[in-house]
Amino acid sequence: MSGPLLPGPPPTPAQVRRARSMRRALNQELDRVRETATAWRNGLGALLAGLIGFSLIKGRNDVGQLAPAWSATAGILLAAALTVGAAGAFCLLRAAHGRPYARRLSATDDTSGLPLEVEDHDEALASARTLRTGIILTCLCTVLLATAVGVTWYAPPKDPPALIIRQGATTLCGEVLSTRHGIVVLKVDGVAVTVDLAQSTSLTPTATCPATPTSN
Repeated sequence: MSGPLLPGPPPTPAQVRRARSMRRALNQELDRVRETATAWRNGLGALLAGLIGFSLIKGRNDVGQLAPAWSATAGILLAAALTVGAAGAFCLLRAAHGRPYARRLSATDDTSGLPLEVEDHDEALASARTLRTGIILTCLCTVLLATAVGVTWYAPPKDPPALIIRQGATTLCGEVLSTRHGIVVLKVDGVAVTVDLAQSTSLTPTATCPATPTSN
């Protein structure tokens, strides 16, 4: 059964106050989210800048000084930190400044698109979600970067270059400890060995010595 629509009861003072409060909150919602995103962006940016500056002062400057496996680990961590940090920065910028978008308004078309108030509310919700994502990604970037810095600090260095010296049927391989007037001191199996280069038949630089140097 249908009939004419009749006006409802007048709102109570409490309902009026609540409606006005909700209206003010909706009007300020997007600006509040933008201000919060800007503060988080500045704070996290300062944290990352301080961490990067501290690592450049205190850490190794070249990951090539690390053992090969640790050098690759540090490179992977740095690449992951760069990727995650870029994504986090994009999310924070999106939350703080919004999309590069402007709505075209028409004075003759009142039905196109959503009301401006609804669009602002949806944008505020999207910015808040993007802000949370940006915070998580930036914190993850900080963890990855700190881990990479720790690897560059504490990982073992790569083995120093060695030298293979052949004297007739004898072959010696070890780290060069010192050289003086045609004499080379090698560290062979943890023992310093003095070699006269005048009696050597060949010298061959090598990255590592064989597992068991042979001596015939």
